[in-house]
Parts: sequence; structure tokens; C-alpha cells
Amino acid sequence: MAPIRWSHLILLAVLLSGCLPSSCNRSESRDLFPQDSLSKAFAASLPVDTLTVLDWIEVSDELTMEYPRTLGYDAEDRLWVSDTELHTLTALSEDGSVKERIDATEFPFPYIAGFRGDTVIVFSAGTSEIIKVVSGEAVARIPVPDDAPSRGVFRYAAADEARIFIKVIADGFEGYIAELDNSGAILNRRALRGPYWQYAGMLRIWGDSLLSLSGFRPIIHLRSSADSVRVMPLVGFDSPMLARTRLFVLNHLDQPPMLTASAAAVGELLFLLNMRPGWLRVDVYGHDGHLQNILTQPSPEFNQDYYPSDIAVRRISETEYELAVSVIEPEPRIERYRWQRR
Repeated sequence: MAPIRWSHLILLAVLLSGCLPSSCNRSESRDLFPQDSLSKAFAASLPVDTLTVLDWIEVSDELTMEYPRTLGYDAEDRLWVSDTELHTLTALSEDGSVKERIDATEFPFPYIAGFRGDTVIVFSAGTSEIIKVVSGEAVARIPVPDDAPSRGVFRYAAADEARIFIKVIADGFEGYIAELDNSGAILNRRALRGPYWQYAGMLRIWGDSLLSLSGFRPIIHLRSSADSVRVMPLVGFDSPMLARTRLFVLNHLDQPPMLTASAAAVGELLFLLNMRPGWLRVDVYGHDGHLQNILTQPSPEFNQDYYPSDIAVRRISETEYELAVSVIEPEPRIERYRWQRR
């Protein structure tokens, strides 16, 4: 695999199979599954909130970015950005200035999995390890199980103060979600049965539960214990791509269309990136999987090159939230917004 463009291939293979809304064939059937029609009607009944722009952090002499792939807020409210092209981790202060920058070439293609106090927990797609980083140094390296095929395998990781989780999927392989100890040994494991593409998506920890996101269906696999994984439909999810999803399921298309790139869980809310051609849209769901709020940026307009890759959210007060979104196209940047909940 090429050392520079490998991260692009991973993103395209996992998240951009099929087309985005801007490239749909308008002569295709626009019929929906019944549950998607009901969700569309439910979403249409909700008002849309406009986010307040805080700032857009772009490439500068202080901050270089080429492929800002994952985001996360630490306990000190610093915003961490992983760049899988430059192999760096960068911490940004509340004013957007660089507080810390870490060279991750020894654990390349870093994906932020979580935080433990002053420790940044990183999944390295280049070495298939969980890396614990403190003050710029890799203080521990935990190997990820290597029982999957050597090619075409996709891994996702999530961690909090006490737990480390890994999701492994591949075509022709029974995928699974596993909890690891600090040596990399599997503490428990739950199989993910069915087509592997429906499990392609990030892992997120939401309180006591683990969320397995799907980039291609409006569902979440919710793991609340070692031996329990249930499907939680996202009631109210609406997308111009749902018609193409139906065509794919009916074997009328070769690849599933992308619906969402990522999500962030904060308190009782889940903030989901709902992909749109040109502007930011975030759907906010409750613990029951029902849509509660629709958020959009000011003055949305069509731009088929717009591509957000991740979202991080922190709670400022009882009703205020800060949202950070990493954008890869049309140019790398971090967009930050404020939302006042109704």
C-alpha cells in the first residue's frame, strides 16, 4: 500500500462506497422502504435550528493539515485533531491556537479512540495497535487481535477511563466487537452477523453502552453487555440517499450509498453527521433513537465537493453545546459552532 494515499483509500473504501447525494442518477426510482418514508415524514415535522459559527480553523503557519480525520475533546476541553496524511496529533485551545503537536510517524494513520485523564488513546491503522500517548510520548502499545484476513479488513476502536473496544469487519469474515484488556487479550467478544458493509462505521461509547455506527443504514448496533447487541433504528433519519439504499438492498445497485460519516455522544444526546452536498447538517437523537433536533449551518448552499469526516461535541452549560467538525474537502479545516438547545 502506498505510504501517502493509504488513508484516502481507507476512507473511500469504508465510507464512500457508492455515491454522495450530489452524484445521484435522477432517473432512478425514488421509492423508499416504509420505515424510511415514516422517518422522512417525522423529520419534516421538526423545526430546523441554525448553528452559530464560532470560527473556521484553517491551514496556517502555526497549523498544518492535509487530512484531518478524527476529533475529540479531552478533560481540559482541548480539541484534538488526528491527521492521517501527516501522521500527527494536534491539540487546539478554545481560541483555536495550537497547544500541543505530536509526531505520530511511529504509530502512523492515527485515529483518536478516547481519553483517560491526560492520556490520549489512539488507534494506529498503520501498526494495528492501541497507543497510549502522554505528553507527546507513546507510553504503552497494545496489539489489536490479528485473526481477520490480511487484506480488506477494517478496524475501529473506542476507549474511555476503564474500557477498550475494537470492531473488526471484512468481506467473507464473521466480524465482531471485542473488549480488550491492557495486554490486548480479548475479555469478551460478540459476533456481528450478516453483510459486513452494514457494520462499517465508528465505535462510540455512550454512558454504559457501546455504539457501533453504520455509515450506510440509519441504524445503530447497541452493545449494552458482553453478550447483548441489539439494533436501534434511527427514527426520523431522512436523507436524499435513502432511495439508493433501497435500490442497493434490492440488488439494483453495486454499492451502498453513504448516509453518515460519524457521530458524537454527549450526555443524553447523540449528534449524527447527516451527509449533504455542500453544507453541514447534524441530527440530534435521544437514548430511544428518536430524532429530537435538526441542526444546520447558516446559509447552506450546494457544493458537491464538501466532505466532513468527523464530529466532536462538548457541553458548555445545561442548554449550550460546542460542535467541532473536521472537513477534508474542498480544503482541510476545522469548523466550530455553538448550539443553544430549545
